[in-house]
Amino acid sequence: MTRVTLGLEEEVFVCEPDRPNLGSLSYLARLTWSDPRRHYARTASNFARGDDLPQGLMSCVEISTGVHDDPDSLVDDIAQRRGELVRAVGGHGLLVPLGHLLQNDAPSNVAALQFHVGTPDRERAYRNLGYALPLLALLAADSPAAAGERFGQSFRMARGFAVGPLTSDPTARFQDLIVSKRLGTIEVRLLDPVWDLRRVRVLARAIRDIASLETDLPFDREAYNAMRYRVALEGWIPDLEPIHETVSQFADFPRDLMTHTAADDVWALYHQVGLIPTYAAIDNAYRTGVFAPRPVAPMAPSVWRSIAGMAGYYIPKFPYVTWKFLKEK
Repeated sequence: MTRVTLGLEEEVFVCEPDRPNLGSLSYLARLTWSDPRRHYARTASNFARGDDLPQGLMSCVEISTGVHDDPDSLVDDIAQRRGELVRAVGGHGLLVPLGHLLQNDAPSNVAALQFHVGTPDRERAYRNLGYALPLLALLAADSPAAAGERFGQSFRMARGFAVGPLTSDPTARFQDLIVSKRLGTIEVRLLDPVWDLRRVRVLARAIRDIASLETDLPFDREAYNAMRYRVALEGWIPDLEPIHETVSQFADFPRDLMTHTAADDVWALYHQVGLIPTYAAIDNAYRTGVFAPRPVAPMAPSVWRSIAGMAGYYIPKFPYVTWKFLKEK
């Protein structure tokens, strides 16, 4: 099997208590200056755009791992990074890993779980991952709603601005699977963030196994593009049966994790208890592994935290953000 390396970027909303604000930058500042060598280049802040701005300027924050040969060490790494973020946020906010906030209708205000895959056989690995991509999407599908109404499995996959159908140019940035111009890795961009590290571990192992193959899977870009919206809306569809049968010969894709998604769990709880208790349950799961509501202390945006975040994180990070943007254009 071809040697493969993996890296992971995880985006998460810090809600106070129902939505993020610029105070999120202060938590990134606290995290970054606790270990600048590690966190300066491995954290990021994101903002809403255009017509979505009236629903809130601040979007998600990002943490990321180092490069790993082993999927399990990769997941152990992101677990450590989560712990550091938890300590930086403390009790000031709820950590909400969702592809899209349930009450919003904001395609530019979304969050992702992005795998970077390094391999010497990049063209084959890209095609094989493209073939398995609908299954990977369901393993992580976690944005079930828009404007408080059920959308399906992944509003972000269907309407998010930073993903989209695959084109003939794999280096074009805003599509579900790309070749990164800056890093030279294959970037799996499609996935929603999920609190459940069991799902992340299954994803990491499956991505490694598929990318390591020395045989070609029957990838068809147009067939993928034709089904991606249906998967985002409906979840498991009959068209996935032959894909699952084929890739299960090479990698573990537990059927129950795709027919019953993280989005299903989140929507069921939201329908039962409402918005803030659902966010409290996701936060509880992100911190402790227990997906159940917990009491939420009073929270409110702080102007001083916002100012501290701009001064302590955004301004020092701006030169790196600019360089990164130019490299990825």
